[in-house]
Amino acid sequence: MYVQRRNIKMEKPKKDVRERVLSASRLKTLETCSWSYWCNYHLKLPQKQNEGALRGTVCHLVFEMLVKKKHKKHYTLITKAGVLKASAAVHRLVMKHLIQMEKSFDLPMTNEENTTLMNDMIIVGLGCDFFGAGGKVDKPEHEFLIDNKNPPYKIRGFIDKPIVYKKTKQIKIVDYKSSKNKFRGEELHSNIQAMVYTLASKKEWKGYKPTVEFQFLRFPRKPLQQLEFTEAQLNGLEYYLAHSFGVINNFTEETAVTNYAADSKKNAWLCKIGKWRCPYIDPYDYFVSVNEKGEEIKSSLKKKDLQKKLKEGEKIEKRSYTGCPRHKGMSQDNILDMFA
Repeated sequence: MYVQRRNIKMEKPKKDVRERVLSASRLKTLETCSWSYWCNYHLKLPQKQNEGALRGTVCHLVFEMLVKKKHKKHYTLITKAGVLKASAAVHRLVMKHLIQMEKSFDLPMTNEENTTLMNDMIIVGLGCDFFGAGGKVDKPEHEFLIDNKNPPYKIRGFIDKPIVYKKTKQIKIVDYKSSKNKFRGEELHSNIQAMVYTLASKKEWKGYKPTVEFQFLRFPRKPLQQLEFTEAQLNGLEYYLAHSFGVINNFTEETAVTNYAADSKKNAWLCKIGKWRCPYIDPYDYFVSVNEKGEEIKSSLKKKDLQKKLKEGEKIEKRSYTGCPRHKGMSQDNILDMFA
């Protein structure tokens, strides 16, 4: 077992009898690295936040608020001026969250470089036919759950912004992206997230033809990538989902060592590239809160984060993760050799 308590090898955790439900992110992790999946969804190891993910969170918050009719005046102020500060209320909201994130995660969220980038990203999103001309934004931040019987699978997710066009019987599924790179090649044309959203929209908005539109907020000139899928592709997807549903509900530590990203030329970059380094490569200590039965409640890299919400009967334990078994004993140079 690769998680230790007080530097002593832990017992293997009891099998979780709860049924696990698929999501697009689970599927992507499962495909790319079985050990990362194990660490994330079974061991539930805490990991450091990154600035990009936090910026994405703030952008989603602003878009979810401004799409409401009662806040349209703020949208008008911002888009006319081209800056967030044109709406004092929205600017305060953004800065409040950036300040909180900076304190919580020790990241430079409020410096000029980051606030300028945040401003530019939000302006891009607001400029992409934000209200869906000719259509109606239906259920922003819409949660879906598909419980399919034949083939059997369950999958849930959140759609950032569905726009329904009743006259043409079409629906556009908008998904905001804060990443530095657009999708390309197979990652674009066989995008699992886009396929899942298409499947969900066909089941929830019956009779409407779906298009998935990724809006890349860091690409002001050409932010959009649109995808559509055939019935044959979606039928194939459902059988893939049924297979994956079986895999995640029978996933063990033995399964976790069968599909390392490091062993695939396609996915090896997920271990390390540029400033990026997989959070599960190296050993580190962390803390968990547990109840009287010894069941884990929450984990964190900082003990003080757990102390704030500790309830009566709960306690905090320090644990040690000993690193990815695929990379044990490998130097930085050895890891880079995987790309040769």
